[in-house]
Amino acid sequence: SNGNGNDNDNDNDNGNSRTTSRSRFRLGYVTDVEGNIDYFLKFVQHSHVLTIQYWDTKTLILALKEEAYFVYGGDAVDKGPGDIRLVHALVALKRRYPHRVYLLVGNRDLNKLRFVAELSQEDLTRPLPDIPPPHWDPTAPSLLEYLTHKQQQQGDNSNINNTNIDIQTLNTRTNRLQYMLTHTLGCPQTFEFRREELGILLNNDEDEDEDDDEDGTNNFIDDETVVDSFLEEIQIGGSLYEYLSLADVAIVIGTTLFCHGAVDRHTMGFVPKLDTKFENPTSKPKAGRSFISSTSRSNGDSDAVSEWTEALNEYLKIGLNDYNQRPNWNANRTSRGGEALLALQNRAAMWGRSIVSNCYGDGGCITTSYATEVRKERQLDDDTDDNDDDDNNNGVDDPLLFENTSSDPMDTDVSQWLLQNGIHRVVVGHKPTGDSPAVLSADYTGVEIVSADTSFS
Repeated sequence: SNGNGNDNDNDNDNGNSRTTSRSRFRLGYVTDVEGNIDYFLKFVQHSHVLTIQYWDTKTLILALKEEAYFVYGGDAVDKGPGDIRLVHALVALKRRYPHRVYLLVGNRDLNKLRFVAELSQEDLTRPLPDIPPPHWDPTAPSLLEYLTHKQQQQGDNSNINNTNIDIQTLNTRTNRLQYMLTHTLGCPQTFEFRREELGILLNNDEDEDEDDDEDGTNNFIDDETVVDSFLEEIQIGGSLYEYLSLADVAIVIGTTLFCHGAVDRHTMGFVPKLDTKFENPTSKPKAGRSFISSTSRSNGDSDAVSEWTEALNEYLKIGLNDYNQRPNWNANRTSRGGEALLALQNRAAMWGRSIVSNCYGDGGCITTSYATEVRKERQLDDDTDDNDDDDNNNGVDDPLLFENTSSDPMDTDVSQWLLQNGIHRVVVGHKPTGDSPAVLSADYTGVEIVSADTSFS
């Protein structure tokens, strides 16, 4: 899904194809709104490309100004009571202006593909000791440890021996989802945010004055309804599923490349294998496809970056189709559909090559001396590019070494490859860098880097 300022567009605002002149080209971008719909509405009010066509607290309809483009940079959900409404609005906008609106996948969007398998009735019968903690976070508790702690808390609150509380009675979809959100997805408030949003969406306007809850709704939303909502939204017909089906991993518009995470020496030109597992690999997996051989080209009209982004976007579509075919575990619980997409957004599973989750600003600032020292100490910059099926690990022998590290936005090997392929700017989100985007001037490498996550998380 590559675009440029001269694309013909058959959008529904007037039904006419037209060519956007360079002099009138304008593009709007925002990323990592994460369900904070009030924040998004403020953005639209200040936007030069989007307008609010309709808003009544339940439904948001957006319009795109003529000859304008809009890119949403990923991470649409989790940190506010507006997940469903925001994603519905973005999906509708993309469908209305398919050639001028682009949606990118973020880690918070892709990782919800876990829900169907991990909240299934079959998984509820699995022995709790067999369920490991998240492979990418050695400090996180396992589900058994989480439920044991909950068992102790309930015993203390009831002034009874906690051993009288059968831990299996706590092994519910609700508790599993709350465990996942809190300890594996980094969003402990999301369950209650969803309850709040469902209260708004299911509220009967004509009954507003009857027994309103504190949030202004008159519907008590029980836990099971909340769990059902999370599952519905990530299956066909659900807002988040529809978002993923219309989204891209990376796009090129003009001379600018957009992705959620980072283009660095590990991610550039790399496309994973379609059978990549969502786990810590024991050694560096080989690439499914690699486009970094184009660094040897000296001409400026190479299409390697465009071919690379198209391959990544095809990877997304194949992975989503796999998820549709088999969203649950296989009989041996060794595989599930869409696992390659869960791996794509996970640094450890990608051996540090996640274009979705690698990050220039992991720590709040880019190009710090500390970040450089960490990369050097962990020998990350020595890790061999995955070229010509090279599976040499070099200095890196543990995929967890890539966690909590910052990509180098001043890497000249990366900028040379981008420039040779006509890219002069990279725009990303993923981790916040302050109240305004952090911009690395093109004076350093010839490529401007814009790290534009200004969210509160």
